[in-house]
Amino acid sequence: MAAPFKVLIIGGGVAGLSLAIMLEAYGFEYELLEKHSDVAPKLGAGRKSSIHLLKEAIKIEAGGIGENARVETKDGSVYTGDIVIGADGVRSHVRRELWRIADSENPGYIPKRDKTGIVSFYTAVVGIAYNPGLPKGGSARAYNVHRSYFFQEGREGSGEFYWWLCAKNEKTDKGIIPKLSSEVKKSLVDKYTNDQIGHDLTLGSLYKASVYSAVIPLQEFVLEKCFYKNILLIGDSFRKLHPVAGQGANSAIEESAFVADILWDLRQKGALHDPVSVQQALTEFQSERFVRTTALREDANLIQRMESLDNPVMKFLALNLIPRLPFVIGFLPQLGSSFTPARCLKHLSPPKVGLCPFSQDMKAKPRPRSPLATLSWVSILILAASLPWLSSKYIPAKDGSSISDPVTQLSGVFQLYASVITVSISGLWVIESYKASSLVSPFTSQSVVYYHMPQTMTDLGVAKALLPALLMVYTVPTIRALSDSYGTTDNSWHIAHCTLPVVAYLNGIVLNAISTIPQGVDVVFSNIDIPYQGRFQTTIVLVACAGHATLALKYGTTLLREGLNLLSVPIARTLASLIAVTTSWCLYTAWELRRINATDAPVIQAWATILLSTIFGGPAATLAGTFHWSKVELAKATSFQHTVGSTEGRRHKRSLSDLTRHLE
Repeated sequence: MAAPFKVLIIGGGVAGLSLAIMLEAYGFEYELLEKHSDVAPKLGAGRKSSIHLLKEAIKIEAGGIGENARVETKDGSVYTGDIVIGADGVRSHVRRELWRIADSENPGYIPKRDKTGIVSFYTAVVGIAYNPGLPKGGSARAYNVHRSYFFQEGREGSGEFYWWLCAKNEKTDKGIIPKLSSEVKKSLVDKYTNDQIGHDLTLGSLYKASVYSAVIPLQEFVLEKCFYKNILLIGDSFRKLHPVAGQGANSAIEESAFVADILWDLRQKGALHDPVSVQQALTEFQSERFVRTTALREDANLIQRMESLDNPVMKFLALNLIPRLPFVIGFLPQLGSSFTPARCLKHLSPPKVGLCPFSQDMKAKPRPRSPLATLSWVSILILAASLPWLSSKYIPAKDGSSISDPVTQLSGVFQLYASVITVSISGLWVIESYKASSLVSPFTSQSVVYYHMPQTMTDLGVAKALLPALLMVYTVPTIRALSDSYGTTDNSWHIAHCTLPVVAYLNGIVLNAISTIPQGVDVVFSNIDIPYQGRFQTTIVLVACAGHATLALKYGTTLLREGLNLLSVPIARTLASLIAVTTSWCLYTAWELRRINATDAPVIQAWATILLSTIFGGPAATLAGTFHWSKVELAKATSFQHTVGSTEGRRHKRSLSDLTRHLE
């Protein structure tokens, strides 16, 4: 029989109560200590024995993992458990105790920035008013310099409105801030009392019409260390996010789910009392949540800086750019990217399956790229792009009189070949320009957000127009090149490269107008554009392969005979650099897909295929083929994986919503 295991939860807020419900669902013993006289929501009779109200924790004694921890409350009561979970908010006493114990037993374990990195850039005044004169229905925001407003209607027909003013502090406050006085609230309201926030409605009149108001310091931080021995922090005791993005409570529930799953998995392995296993599990929690909540904190801070028009750049984005972005480009993918890396309970099925998967249901496992890897790939690409300059240092250019006739002929061939490669690059650019995320390359951020965003082209009309636009734009340059015995090029290729995105855009407008094409959510959270991309890229591959084979048969002997002497011709240097850059990018793409587990192909095998394809099929065909292969693999790897243990494969379990309804 397994040894008993009890969890002590300190705090009855969103994080504490969520964890309590989840532990109940998983069959764990727990006790929750709350210093106030009540918790919300009201709890059913089956749970009251585990909830202790008016129990303010004042002292904690940590035990080693596998040993009991001891919690003493203000009234002298003592509680013991195998692990203490601090969910007691931003002014957490559990956090202070964790720091005290760690500093005394293991100085330096808690980073200095954890204690000094708690900051407050903004202060909020919140209130509730009845029929204040605001437009009914949904929510609204108002922007102003160094402040912003948010309004939310309550229950329909109640006349109840929730409002808040978020004002930038004159200076950044550091450290945990005590509760602010009513004088601070009054000074903020008086300062902005004449702000027009609705039709014939000012902040001053809204404040006077309010039945409740309060002032709150908006503190922000994410701790690097959230556990020591058998004390763990979750919720606002571990991290505090600006509420403008609405991710605070969501993160608390995610962390509760993560902890519940950790305990379940340890119990299944019989390792709840094994120090090594528990240490590894808590370290994984700490690492994953630090990355996740740091990204959420940065996103929320960016939103608030835009809404409060903090500087000219933020003002331009908030007033001129963001309002003009279509919902499916400016907002929907970003919402998806914030939901996908969230956690769900692995052993309870959700009420329904969403449009985008949780990261744990994806084959791909995105993680930040190491600085060394980024530096290495950037260096390779810079070196490839520098080939013209490097070759000119060691192989001097020849004047026209000293260049042989075969090499003169090859100059025109090189121009044509470079134009064909540029076709592939132009096609890649057009496709990526219709995606909400930027093109993956070593120059992009190390953020994993790219892989959590939908990879679909946001305009399906343009996706369908890719192949027709390709044929319309490049038919004339191709015919002109074939009619020239030396394969020389003219400005028609340059015009075609610039025209392709325009023609694709115009054709997309026509297709959207004359036919019924899915839009919005139906497109963004799907892979419906992949077949159209495939036809487009396949056409480039076939034509480029044919051109490569033809030119190789005709000029291959000359190329082998001249060898490195060809680099004395400037266009040959440019072409060599272009081939080196595109090949390096293809090699990087294969490495990156394997790094995030988006493909099963071994890196060496993929690299060998790319190099052989470049030699026998040409760099243009290789680039187009590699790009399409990467998109197919990434689309499969970031979609729902129908495997045992995935969200969709847990239908035999009770859902969390069923359990919650049972407890109410």
